[in-house]
Amino acid sequence: MRVLIIRPELQARQTAAKLAALGHDPVTFPLFRPSHDLPHVVDALKSNYSALAISSAEAVRCLQELGPGLEPYLSKTLFTVGKASARLAKEAGFTNVIAASGNGHDLAAVVAGFAAGAMGGKPILYLGGVKRSGVFEDTLRNNDVDCVTAEIYDMEPVPYTIEEQQALLVNRPVDAAFFFSRENAKAFFNLPVFRQSKEALRKTLFFCLSRNIAEVVPDALKNSAVVSLNPDEDELIDLL
Repeated sequence: MRVLIIRPELQARQTAAKLAALGHDPVTFPLFRPSHDLPHVVDALKSNYSALAISSAEAVRCLQELGPGLEPYLSKTLFTVGKASARLAKEAGFTNVIAASGNGHDLAAVVAGFAAGAMGGKPILYLGGVKRSGVFEDTLRNNDVDCVTAEIYDMEPVPYTIEEQQALLVNRPVDAAFFFSRENAKAFFNLPVFRQSKEALRKTLFFCLSRNIAEVVPDALKNSAVVSLNPDEDELIDLL
């Protein structure tokens, strides 16, 4: 199958290698590239907090850029949104990593359980992106959990000409498209090429890492959406 991978280049290449090993024809199509705010990370980590929380593996990649400067914080409790971000955090050297089961609501529930007896009057430090749903923070607020947010990274759009879009999506239609975030899915379906070539995606299957992402698929294409039961890349690939 010809599979479009809609995620930042580094992660897209890793997914592409897995798909190629299974005999598929992967095509990387990053719509955003990460931009890290390292001075803000340093200032945030020096603040007074009870534990750290992240809702994206990109936050860990940002932290890793601190190099030896990250070492004083590696023993801090770190809550991650799922297994993939937890795995990356452990690889970065964090020793007390607690993983939720894959979305902002789950992460907030895990953090709220911790907060009930272990915060000592200090807030949770949420290391997030500039563009985010706000579900994690809203849920904590509704549970009376004090949270301070530090926006340590942003995802900047990658520009494609209409000719590049046509070459990727119209001239050689894809059998499947992989979505790993809601923002990527939104950006994909808003591409100008689809206003000119509405039939380009008629036979494409849309593999979504979560139901939250699948909600972005246009109503006319909902029947082509496939949702992973768990927010795990390997499980998503198994659905092909």
